[in-house]
Amino acid sequence: LQAFQERAGHANVPSGHVEDGEKLGVWLSDQRTRYQLRGLSEAERKRLSASAMSDEEVERLEALGVAWDVLAEQWERMFGLLQAFQEREGHANVPSAHVEDGEKLGSWLQKQRTRYKARGLSEAECKRRRASALSDGEVERLEAVGVVWDARAEQWERMFGLLQAFQERAGHANVPSGHVEDGEKLGVWLSDQRTRYQLRGLSEAE
Repeated sequence: LQAFQERAGHANVPSGHVEDGEKLGVWLSDQRTRYQLRGLSEAERKRLSASAMSDEEVERLEALGVAWDVLAEQWERMFGLLQAFQEREGHANVPSAHVEDGEKLGSWLQKQRTRYKARGLSEAECKRRRASALSDGEVERLEAVGVVWDARAEQWERMFGLLQAFQERAGHANVPSGHVEDGEKLGVWLSDQRTRYQLRGLSEAE
């Protein structure tokens, strides 16, 4: 593990990783399980025929940077990248395909929006969909950096604001199809709104 950490710069070994012929990833997973056993009573550990990790083992592994909760560690890393994006761009609406520092930040943010929606589901429904809902703390932190849960509604409001600005300046709202306002394709957006208006006359089946 020390050799892996020195080479890779971290100690979060992938579960399938083999180091010098040894299943290092599996071993580290076993150590995380042993760490969790520290919270059980001695009787419970005996029942499970499991040995908990000693204080010395914990200290040595933590000194190398081992994270006990890998999912939490990954979440914190992605949240840090989101903060960096927000500070640089002035908003937290990351494009779905955006990659930040080698990580798929846009895809991650989409998953957080899905997890936000899962908060309205029952525990049984979450299990059925294999979905984990965001915690209150995660919601608060994401909202604090400006994450919008309904990205489409937010984008519509932004485009409508640009349309208002165009109307106040030009005296009308008939935006030319190729017009760009503040970096956004306002003319194309308005054309899309006209198409959506026409769809109001169609049945749901159509």
